[in-house]
Amino acid sequence: MSDPVATLDEVESFAVSRQDVLQRVSRIDAARYARTRNFTDGGTRISPYLTRGLVTLPEVRDMVLERFTRSQASKFVFELAWREYWQREWTFLGDRIFGDVKRPQHPVSSRRMLRAVLDGATGIDALDAAVGNLYDTGYMHNHERMWLAGLTCNIGRTHWWEPARWLYYHLLDGDPASNSLSWQWVAGTNSGKKYVPAQQNINKYSPLRQHGTVIDHGYGVLADMAVPDVLTERADLDLTWSPPHSDTAAIDPAKPTLLYHSFWLNAAWRADLDANRIVLLEPSWFDRFPVSPKVTDYVLRCAREIPGARVVVAEFDDLDLGNEIFFMAHPSVPHWRGTADEMPRMFPDVPDKSYASFTSFWKQCERTMR
Repeated sequence: MSDPVATLDEVESFAVSRQDVLQRVSRIDAARYARTRNFTDGGTRISPYLTRGLVTLPEVRDMVLERFTRSQASKFVFELAWREYWQREWTFLGDRIFGDVKRPQHPVSSRRMLRAVLDGATGIDALDAAVGNLYDTGYMHNHERMWLAGLTCNIGRTHWWEPARWLYYHLLDGDPASNSLSWQWVAGTNSGKKYVPAQQNINKYSPLRQHGTVIDHGYGVLADMAVPDVLTERADLDLTWSPPHSDTAAIDPAKPTLLYHSFWLNAAWRADLDANRIVLLEPSWFDRFPVSPKVTDYVLRCAREIPGARVVVAEFDDLDLGNEIFFMAHPSVPHWRGTADEMPRMFPDVPDKSYASFTSFWKQCERTMR
């Protein structure tokens, strides 16, 4: 999912240049990460860079392994593998990941959003602060996402899809696969059991300690309790994408065209090629998966770091991009035509298929590492 809480100033300084991203990766303390990742002030804060393709998974892994032993970095690499796993599942399952994958969610009282979560008014201080921080910064720590999803789905008995859309809308690091499948992992539609948040766990990993909340009970009570009154009011979501100004494509037919999407904004990709460079934002994609103005702004700032790139708001089929087109393969652009480069993987030798669980995928990864 993601990393720790960041202040507004920190998020405004989120790197958009590849050089700055690599510098931040070079400062990751993999040994400390293993001890602190579950705390809301722990983690690495590199997930937006991975989502937007500013740096790749194998690059991050290799940079960390230059400074830490495999044993010291094992937990860090393990967590990176989750992102590759989610992407592989999206590739093979396609749109199935946007519905209940393995089994229906049960029980469900409503598919509409919880008003208390939307307003940051659950009465659970750490979660309400996390929602406020999300709106301010476009960022939320992984553990806070789990707590919030567990509260919404399993205490508030809300189907996961609408809350997942809401969270994705606001996240700088919003990834359709990791977001959708992580919510399903919590809701029990893509895992063996549901995740239920308890106040005692929040008090352990968050500095905002509290007692007497609606989840200040043992896990046995939480699993069977009725929906608390504060979680009964519902709200309809109004999530729309505001498209940015579109540059003209201005294609030189004598040159090949490099086509970028919002999940691949890597300025180093084919950097030596004399080419047209187009960052294509398709309204059809963003109508289906809208993002907030804050997220759009971050995507644009990343795009402007690609030398000579033009940001074009249009559909692929409506453009004449020349006879030679290159792009990075991704499940969000299955209709693009041209030469598709393969997304760099940490575990290229692991068989391409859908895995029953992350555990089964990780076992294959461990074999290749040996």
